[in-house]
Order: sequence, then structure tokens, then C-alpha cells
Amino acid sequence: MYEQLLAAIESGNQVLLQEVLEQQPELINMVFEELEATPFELALKYGFSTLAENVINRDGFDLNHDGHNPLRLAIDLGFLNIAKTLLHKGANPNYRPQQMSSALLLCLDNEYFELAELMVEKGAEVNIRNDKGWTPLIWASMKGRVKAVEFLLKHGAAVDVCNNDGWNAVTGAYFKQRLEVVDKLLAQGAVFSAKYSEAAMLSAYQNGHVNITKKLLADGVNPDVENEDKETMLIIAVTKGDEKMIKALIAAGANPNARNKDSHPALSLLAQNGKNELMSLLIDKGADVNLQSKSGRTAANWAATYNQSSTLEFLHSSGANLDLRNENGWSPLMIAAGSGYLESVTKLVELGANTEFESKKGNTAQDIAKSNAPKHGESSRINGDYVYPLLNTSYKQVMDYLSGTREQ
Repeated sequence: MYEQLLAAIESGNQVLLQEVLEQQPELINMVFEELEATPFELALKYGFSTLAENVINRDGFDLNHDGHNPLRLAIDLGFLNIAKTLLHKGANPNYRPQQMSSALLLCLDNEYFELAELMVEKGAEVNIRNDKGWTPLIWASMKGRVKAVEFLLKHGAAVDVCNNDGWNAVTGAYFKQRLEVVDKLLAQGAVFSAKYSEAAMLSAYQNGHVNITKKLLADGVNPDVENEDKETMLIIAVTKGDEKMIKALIAAGANPNARNKDSHPALSLLAQNGKNELMSLLIDKGADVNLQSKSGRTAANWAATYNQSSTLEFLHSSGANLDLRNENGWSPLMIAAGSGYLESVTKLVELGANTEFESKKGNTAQDIAKSNAPKHGESSRINGDYVYPLLNTSYKQVMDYLSGTREQ
């Protein structure tokens, strides 16, 4: 009867099939060992849908045959009416073979949404996980399958379930740049999985997704996450000149003394551009106004470098030591004088900067201004040295000012 049953299925012979099963009804669920398939499976694989329907309508047919699930096969091969029949007869919509996706996920993958509705109605679990912990929502989100995501959310899929690697739906969607899906998940209250939230926030900011960045900050993600150069997001924002993000990071508790890859503190970077308001926010949060880089440069040092006289005054009022020198022995006054910045030189002297300091080479601020000053005309010899007349530039004005100050 084995050979006759196989012959009936392979030829699509319904009469012979019926005769065999009437004589030996227990063969309805047998497995053809060489083919590793049941009569139902073979019928569907050969495309004999009417034969398959006859099989499932016979008494004793196993709707949930372990290892040979009829429902999943019907969906996989696209026999949707047979799948519906199986569901109405009581097939388990949550059957999940090892190393394979669930029947519901298979349905969504093929966008059989009407059948998926029936599966949910018959008890399909929208949060079913496979061996790796993937739910249909995680899969659909990472694949960017918007309609499937909408279907699952409509039916109450849990947005924060994680797979075995710690990814949830919104985390996966973001790293796959499925931004439309990310927006939908965030609107449903999704939060990035803790394991990857810091990386997601950094990546979001680096790629210009400010809303996602702010959402993660608001959710309490560590604002001091670092990039490959060990620079925090505060340093990245300062480098970009992103004042709104700087304020958001400060408010979120970012380290106010964070440094860039060259060891310059955030305060020093802001001082270069005279960002006194932002500097004030950092100082209020504990930024050290005298913090030096590896080369000894302070915020005042940088303010002098860029002629930010109002910043020098602000730093002084905030307790900065305007006489701290860098590794070459240069004070802010020397730096300002060396660039001919009369405004900053004047401000520093007014604030009490030491005019007598000497660099490691033994030069005062006045000496440095003189050395860097443009010269013109024919030289004259004075005390054995050739001396060129100075042009009337800001350098000369700095020299004259410092000369008068030192004489006092």
C-alpha cells in the first residue's frame, strides 16, 4: 500500500488515494522516509491542492504534525486557502520549528496580511521569538517592512523586546537606517536597548539625526559616550559649533571638563570663538577655568590666541589665572603680543597680567611683539647690531603700550 499511496500522490490520482486511505487510514500521517515528507506535503509540493484538501479533510489528519507542519508549508508555498482551512480546523498558528521562522513571520514576509489577521484571530502570538530571539517586529523593523511593522503595532506587538544579542526593534531599525520605522516605533514609546543605546545616540548625532539624539538624551542615555578618538559628544558638538546640542548635553550632565583628542578642554575650544554664554554654562556645572592641555594651554591662552578680549575678561571674572603659562613659558599676554592684538594686550594688562614674565627663551611680551613686528626701510647699525625701522602697525602699538606700562 506504501507504493500505491506514493503513486496516487505523485500522479494526483484522487480515486486511488481514497481507496488506499480507506483501506489503511493510518497512512494519512505517514512519512515517506526517502522523501522525508508526508502525503499532505507531497501533494502540495507537486501542486495538487485539491488532493491536499482531501487529505486534510479526512479523519485522523494531524493538523500540527511535528516536524512537518502543514500550516507553515501551505503559507510557504502560497496556498492561502488551504492555510485558512487549516486555521479554521484548529491548526496551531504558533508552531515554530527550530532554526526556522514562525508561520506568522512567514505570512508577513510575503505580505499576506488578510491571512495574518486570521492567524492573530486564531491565537497567533505577535511576540513569538525564534531560536535567536527575533520577534516578527524586530525582523520587520530591521528589514524596513513598514506595512508589517504597522500590522504588528496595531495588534499590540511589544516594542522593547530584545533578541539574544540585545537588539530590540528600534535599535535594529536605526542601525539599518530604517528611519521611517524608527519614527513609528518611537511614537509607540520604544526606547533603544540599553546595550546599544550609547552607540545609537553617538551614531545618530554623527549622522545628523538630531531628534533621535535628543530622544535618547531625554531617556537618560549617558551623554559622555565617546567616539573612536575618545572624544565625548560634548566635544563633538563644540567642534561642530552646535550650540543647541551643547546646551542639551550640558543639561543632561555631560562632563564639563571633557577634552578633545589633542587634550584641549571644552572650555578652551569655546574660548577660541568667544562663546561666553556656553562657557558660563560649563563653569556653572564645574568646568575648571584653569584646566590645561598637555602642552599647558588654558582657555585664557586660547582666548588670547584669537583676540577674544571679552572672553579674557569673562574668564578673569570667573576666577581664571591669566598668568598661567604653556610648555614654552608663554603667558596669554605674550601670545596676544606676539600676534599684535592690542585690544587683548590692553585688556590683560588692565586685568593685572604680569608684563615681566619671560619665555623659556628669555623674551618678555614686549620682546615678542618687537620680534614679530613688520619691518621696513634701510637698516642702521646700533651698538654693532643691524636694526630696521618698524612700521606703524598694531605690533608697534603693542610695544609702545607695554613699554609705557613697564616703565610705570
